[in-house]
Amino acid sequence: MVRSYMGMFSSLMLVGNIHAAVTLSNVSMAQREGTKLVDIFYDIDSAAAISITISNGAMPVVATHFSGDIGASIPAGTSRQIIWDGGEDLGGILTSNLSVTLSASDPAPSGMALIPAGTNSGSDPSLGSYLVSSGSLYMDVTEIAKSKWDVYAALAPGLSPLDGSGKAPNHPVHYVSWLECVEWCNARSTQDGLTPCYTPPLWTCDFGASGYRLPTENEWEYAARGGSVDQTYPWGNTIDHTNANCEIDGDRHPDYAGGINPHTSPVGSFEPNGYGLYDMAGNILEWCWDSVIGDRVVKGGSWNLDKDAARCGQRNWVEPSTFRNELGFRTVRNADALDTWTETMVFDSRNYQLTVSSLHGSPIPVIGTASYAWRFAVTCSVETVVHTDGTNFTCIGWSGSGSVPALGTSNTIVVVLSDLVSSITWNWASDDTDSDGMDDDWEADYFGDLDQAATNDYDFDGQDNRSEYIAGTNPTNPASLFQLESSASGGGLILQWPTASNRTYNVYWTPNLVYTDFIPLETNMAFPRNSATATTHNAQGYYRADVSK
Repeated sequence: MVRSYMGMFSSLMLVGNIHAAVTLSNVSMAQREGTKLVDIFYDIDSAAAISITISNGAMPVVATHFSGDIGASIPAGTSRQIIWDGGEDLGGILTSNLSVTLSASDPAPSGMALIPAGTNSGSDPSLGSYLVSSGSLYMDVTEIAKSKWDVYAALAPGLSPLDGSGKAPNHPVHYVSWLECVEWCNARSTQDGLTPCYTPPLWTCDFGASGYRLPTENEWEYAARGGSVDQTYPWGNTIDHTNANCEIDGDRHPDYAGGINPHTSPVGSFEPNGYGLYDMAGNILEWCWDSVIGDRVVKGGSWNLDKDAARCGQRNWVEPSTFRNELGFRTVRNADALDTWTETMVFDSRNYQLTVSSLHGSPIPVIGTASYAWRFAVTCSVETVVHTDGTNFTCIGWSGSGSVPALGTSNTIVVVLSDLVSSITWNWASDDTDSDGMDDDWEADYFGDLDQAATNDYDFDGQDNRSEYIAGTNPTNPASLFQLESSASGGGLILQWPTASNRTYNVYWTPNLVYTDFIPLETNMAFPRNSATATTHNAQGYYRADVSK
């Protein structure tokens, strides 16, 4: 079953607050030719938190592979650039309805990280399918430490110095109930000049207020995953004591298990997740907003719970007036977008192929077939390029069409892959240094040198080397012969023969061998023509073909 909290998220109305003006301008978005990357350029007139959300039509895209000028605090400036690796996030698709939204918010407050708006869906190997979404938020990068708790708890009318405990000032506060946490959030909001979110005595929440609040379960899990997909924990699918402070196979963390309970660790002791958040697994359970039959959801596991409790999707709940030494919290604030820019674009992350084929009688080059990105420009080394017509070029080694030199001589030929399968063809060019009537490349490839005489029959098939060169057959294979083959076609015959480039073919007919003069059936047929049709009138008789270069 898919675990989805979209209903709660969609019911929250985010109301804008008064902020300093931030303006995005000169925004451009385009796929970089020859890659699966999208370049996003923009100007911004003051420092801001920059985030991006992407959808393919109506389907949100889990986009995490960004680099460049994106994050919690980007300075004002021009020609800012973000690079998105769409191939990694989307796989091999073609879409004409990719919507990319660039958003600018106030820079993340000190000690908080920007959580970009979006949706994360996938399959957790441990808990199954999931779907979580969030608006743009700022979230405390660590659990609330005891020292920070003390600052604002002293300002909360409903809290006393006895509320909340901690093993040390830099350890997470614990022994705090859900009710004490929401009152603390209000005190912090008031002190920081923000509008409190909670209204006593029922402690209803105004999700549009600018102040601090507990995250919803949906927001918490989305943030905990840190942009990763199909994973159990923020970093992957396995866990050990280098990742988190929790029990593993009955053993508590060896670095913190000494002394009296609780065996918490200083906040921020382990590596952060993809959004820069610490301890989203282990150390202390974290209160969330959501209610389950009167209880409140807690997430993230703790120092005294098994590793399963630390899974991103694991859900537990506790009566809201409860305080224990494994219960703590962190807060979020809305990160309202001050300016946005959306563009819809075509994006192609399919694999294009360059296929190297060979004309008859020519060996296939070792380059073979390879996959490239959209409009990748493939450059092939050649010795000379000969202009043969408006689009085709024959060269030592290569012939093909595309963005090739228009005239004259060059040492490269470029084929731009604008079709899923583009090709260039291996061919022969005239270069006969020993004047034996056989091209040097052909001799070297089949014989390894230029020592073979034109009149020698290397493979003893009755055709000498030069005859096989002219016919385009393999001189080292006795089964490779220039010969006619026929197949019935109505009352006539279709005659076929092996072909090679730059050759001309003639086919003749005679009704019987009494007449030694063959009558032309079709002549001067140029490559790639490889067949002729004999009608009913001359379907009985004998046929002969010749080839010239």
